[in-house]
Amino acid sequence: MRIAEFLAIAILMIALALGTHAPAFAAPSPDASSSPTMPQNWDYRIPLPAGAEPTDSSVPKIGVVYAANFALKGDYKELVDFYERELPKAGFVLGPKVAIPARKVYNRNFTEVGNLDSVVVSPDPKDPSKFIVHIAWTPNAGKPAAKAP
Repeated sequence: MRIAEFLAIAILMIALALGTHAPAFAAPSPDASSSPTMPQNWDYRIPLPAGAEPTDSSVPKIGVVYAANFALKGDYKELVDFYERELPKAGFVLGPKVAIPARKVYNRNFTEVGNLDSVVVSPDPKDPSKFIVHIAWTPNAGKPAAKAP
């Protein structure tokens, strides 16, 4: 059953990626530093580990699901523990989880006001010392967008 859940989530993530296009980072302000800015319609309530740097993002061609990738150095277990702890603190309800420590892959669905969002942690294929954190989210149409802290 675990393999079936993992495959279902992987198929969902691929479908989300195919239904979007990149890039979607907001234009930097004139006084912004050289670091990339946050993705368009980013929900600042979604926790990000210290050191997470945005690498790319996409906006929906159809539908409402946005996606972004962040790169960071870290430990697999610490990243999993971070999301298991911080998502509920941010007001999200945890949904299904798939974790494969041997492959250093983690996926957790989380919800708030009926929106189904997802975080996927996986090794960076170009740099084994880093991880990619992929987040898919739906901006809440019923509330104003969350602002940067």
